[in-house]
Formats: sequence, structure tokens, C-alpha cells
Amino acid sequence: MVPLMTSFAKMTQHQAVGTSSAAVAGTGLAGMASFASAGAVDLGAAAALASTAMLTAKIGATLTKRFNAVALARAFACFQVFVGPLVIVKATLVKSRKVTGIEGSGTVPMDPAPPPEGSSDDAEAAVVWSMPDAARTRELGMLAATGLVAGVASGLFGIGGGLVITPALCLMTDMPHVMVLGTTLASMIPPSLVSAVTHRQMGNVIVSAVVPLVAGSAIGAASAGQVAVRMPEEPLQWMFCTFLMLSGGRKLWTLRGM
Repeated sequence: MVPLMTSFAKMTQHQAVGTSSAAVAGTGLAGMASFASAGAVDLGAAAALASTAMLTAKIGATLTKRFNAVALARAFACFQVFVGPLVIVKATLVKSRKVTGIEGSGTVPMDPAPPPEGSSDDAEAAVVWSMPDAARTRELGMLAATGLVAGVASGLFGIGGGLVITPALCLMTDMPHVMVLGTTLASMIPPSLVSAVTHRQMGNVIVSAVVPLVAGSAIGAASAGQVAVRMPEEPLQWMFCTFLMLSGGRKLWTLRGM
């Protein structure tokens, strides 16, 4: 939305960021509902991310005052180009682990059966039995830390933190990519609302654009979510990577010499 609003709607970079923040909440809600209908949302992970992102979204929104429009647009474009390939890197690492037989460090899908009572291996088995919970706790802790960064990005770039959260979920968990997308959408709703309120107070929100943006993006997110849950994982990853890199590269090209 941000590049389109600066290119076609002729908003300033600051107005596009602020207005996008308001629209992202609607996109996240509609998209989350679409992915959740297919069971592709990890609510625990989303809550861990959102709880901390809400705390720093206001900081990110306030930081926009320190950037002129060109610097803000260039920082956003560089961010897109950097983040895009991380999804493909993760996919490659996962394939490598499968080939070598090394398991990932993400959520364990199911607990092992408990040993018979009185077994001589009780002590060792007790440690193994507790591992899924411990792994999940570590995972949620890392995601909460990621939420701090995502909140700043949400306020600074008007993106809902998705460009941070999607690669983080790819790299830190063993979620399939479709669940990564659903969880990202769920986690971006609260920080986007905080960011939108802050930008509104700073005069960066074009109020007349919010309703049509929310309506259009919500329809698009819900429809695309239904397509995404039926698609193979690898094309989704490449589409995400390609879109980010092309969008960021195009913006950097238009800003050359400025």
C-alpha cells in the first residue's frame, strides 16, 4: 500500500505510512479470519508477537519525525530488499535439515508417549517428556523479542510489522509457510492500531482514504487468504520474496541521485 499511495495517490511518504497503518489493521483482521478458517493461525505465537509490538509501535511512529520523506522511503526500500531473501534462505535450510536427517528446533508436533511407571529410564524420560513445553517457551520468548523490533517497523514504515514477523517466523519456527502468513496477519492487528492512533495525532493520516483502503484491502486479504491456504508452499515463498525485492528495488531506482 505504501508504494502505491506515494506513486498513484500522490501522498507524501509520511502520509502514506500513517494512512497505511490504519488500513493494515483491517487487512490483518480479514486475512486472519480467512487463514483461521483453515486452521492456519498459531494464536499463541501471534499473541507473543503482538504483546510486545504494541509497546514499541508508538516509538516507531514517533521516529518518522526524524526522517525526511526521501530518507524514510529509502530506508523502507532497503528494508524490503534485505528481508525478501530471508524466506528463501529458511526454505533452503529446512530442505537441508530434511536431507541430513537433522530435526528443526521449532515446535514439536506431538509429545512422545510417557514411559511405563517404575521404568529405570524415568529420570531421562522425564527430561524428554518436558522438552516440548520448554522448546515452546523458548520459541515464544524469541518471538516476543522479535515483536519489539516489529513494533518499531510497524510505526516507522506503516507495514504492520509483517516484513519483520514473516521472516522471523520462517527462521525461528517450523511452521509451514501458510501458517506463517496467517500468524503474521493476526499479530499485526494490535500494533497497527497503536501506530495508526499515534500517526493520527501527528497529522499523518488522510482520514478520507482510510475507509476505502480498509474495505479494499480486507476483501483482498480474505480472498487471497483462501487462495494461499490451497497453494503449495514453495511458490508462496518465492512470490513473497520476489514482490519485496522488486518493490524495494524499484523504489531505490526512482530515488537514485536524490
